[in-house]
Amino acid sequence: MLLVDSSVWINRARNIETDSTRFVDFRDGQEEIAVTGIIVQEILQGARSDAGFESLRNLLYAMPLLEPREFSTYEIASILYRRARAMGLTIRKSTDCLIAAVALEHGALLVHNDRDFLALAQVEPSLLIYPGRPH
Repeated sequence: MLLVDSSVWINRARNIETDSTRFVDFRDGQEEIAVTGIIVQEILQGARSDAGFESLRNLLYAMPLLEPREFSTYEIASILYRRARAMGLTIRKSTDCLIAAVALEHGALLVHNDRDFLALAQVEPSLLIYPGRPH
């Protein structure tokens, strides 16, 4: 299962081709593409018109929604943030920690275009991301 971050959806909406958008296009039909509530919110709040909002809403509501299974998911998100900070890594949006925690919990591959996820993957090696860790 692919958990596709809002950073990828925004690039796709703006017709910006990246490794991540190409990866999702290539894997579409082969794997389920999922979102979280936070990702849905980020995408919908960026809609530029009512028609665009409805179009995005219809697209997103047809996808599986991955949500925290336990209260402890929020604790895991906070631990990821704290571990990153302890390593000297800045996470710009704490909601990215929750998205990463949900991806971990569901065993999903997190497809992104956001440096916060690269940092989180350094903190938590079991976090599966695309594009992957820098070498």
